Amino acid sequence: MIDLLKLVKYDWKRNSSYLLVVGCLFIVAQAALTVTGQINHWANELLYVLAFLLYLAVSVAVCVTICRTYERNLRYFNRRLLPLPALYTVLSPLLLGLASLIVIVVLGVIHLLTLCLTLDTGSLLVSDILAEKGFWSMMVSGALLIVMIFLSITFAKVFAGKAGVWIGVAAFFAIQLICNWLEDFLFPQMSVSTDEFFQSVSEQISNTPAGVKVETLVPNFWGPLVFETVVILVLIYVMTYLINRKVQMNG
Repeated sequence: MIDLLKLVKYDWKRNSSYLLVVGCLFIVAQAALTVTGQINHWANELLYVLAFLLYLAVSVAVCVTICRTYERNLRYFNRRLLPLPALYTVLSPLLLGLASLIVIVVLGVIHLLTLCLTLDTGSLLVSDILAEKGFWSMMVSGALLIVMIFLSITFAKVFAGKAGVWIGVAAFFAIQLICNWLEDFLFPQMSVSTDEFFQSVSEQISNTPAGVKVETLVPNFWGPLVFETVVILVLIYVMTYLINRKVQMNG
């Protein structure tokens, strides 16, 4: 475990400058958005939507960073020669992404409470969001998507040259289609994807106390959630096998 944390620390050092710049720009953009909205008397709904889009943008930037980090870890010869389990190569960038996500969530909670007080829309308890099944469904689906990208990168490294890139892209779409088909087959009329979450979310923002409400309707929640969790574990196992057996040392 200590060795894994050392790898996470190493990955952080390589990406810290970029992530800190993105974080600072994000905070400045959110502050500018809030101030501009107050000066121009924008609708509360518009401010919440634009703020969410900024959170989505910074989350995408973090996801791209950890995917690039994983690809570099596979490519670097000295990293591959470390006497450490192949599983650490997969978990290190995932833990870095998890830590970054926790920071984003903490900033989001502080920002949300600030908006509620500034816009006088009532208070929204953090537990109201964390208690929503759709929120956790979205998190697991996001993690599954990242692991699928990791696996497609690993497939691309199995084959040398440009062919590997195309095979990796094809593998990503194939894995996604297979997983979606299995989930739809096992759980008809049920999906825990990000799209389903946002379709089931109803936000009502008014100037009355406790006016911000988040309501989600996610039937048969545990089945798809357990399925996607199992798929994540299986894909991680496949990646460790490919790293140990198939991925070329010279990348």
